[in-house]
Amino acid sequence: MSRSSVAAGLAEKLVGTWRLVHFIDTNASGKVDYPYGEKPIGYFVYDLTGHLSVQIMAIPATPPFASGNDDQGTDEEIRAAYDGYVAYFGTYRVDEAKSVVTHVVEGSLRPGFTGTDQPRPFKLEGDILVIQIHLEDGSSYFRELHRVK
Repeated sequence: MSRSSVAAGLAEKLVGTWRLVHFIDTNASGKVDYPYGEKPIGYFVYDLTGHLSVQIMAIPATPPFASGNDDQGTDEEIRAAYDGYVAYFGTYRVDEAKSVVTHVVEGSLRPGFTGTDQPRPFKLEGDILVIQIHLEDGSSYFRELHRVK
């Protein structure tokens, strides 16, 4: 993606580093879930060259492995670490008419994400970015991020 294709309107306003404030999933019956805790931490970074990086960590953080060695965790400890962190990178494109940013995932901690396009409907209100997805089954995903200054 060329710099000129990113530096226009909504796309230009999206460029920057965004700190995660809320990560909320709601299932079709209305049950609310906080998959990374009620106060997760993380960042979404959109740069002028059209690249992105997303990192999200559950709070409370996964405790260190009992062995004291990150290469020697039990299956349960490794699963907890995997479930408590999201990381992916790639490029992005913005459809300004639809207010959708598509994350083009080049690499991810979660293998099923690698090589996929992840459209994210979004709203920008000053320094607040809201990504909200409503699925046909009635479930939804809500992400609120604040611009890092």
